[in-house]
Amino acid sequence: MPKLPLRYYCYVCGHTNDLKLNVPLAPKIERDEIKCANCGDVTHLLLTACPKCEGAFRYYLSDLDFPQEIVSLAEAYVKLLTGVRDSLKDHIKEFNVPVPKKWSVNLKCECGEEYTAEIPLPQLSG
Repeated sequence: MPKLPLRYYCYVCGHTNDLKLNVPLAPKIERDEIKCANCGDVTHLLLTACPKCEGAFRYYLSDLDFPQEIVSLAEAYVKLLTGVRDSLKDHIKEFNVPVPKKWSVNLKCECGEEYTAEIPLPQLSG
């Protein structure tokens, strides 16, 4: 996992924060938090690095914990589908609903490499 530099300007106070972040190689994408050294404001990050050159990375800033929001929504959907399936078990033999295995985003690096970053999602149990 490369350790890459990020210069971040706090959107609350404007302070310059120079950071070194451990960035996973795609398709892995990880959540991290950055905290302003001046005002203490915390911002969530999604990080992933180019699997070819390992020197460039993409990040997404958010006040929300984006991966947790995605997984929570997917879990709610899976629980709803499980409830529907269980309530129909005496009436139908088979209940199939396609559930995505991952949330993914297609990216392109400055080196020209095109790649995908992914967050695994909860699945229906047998």
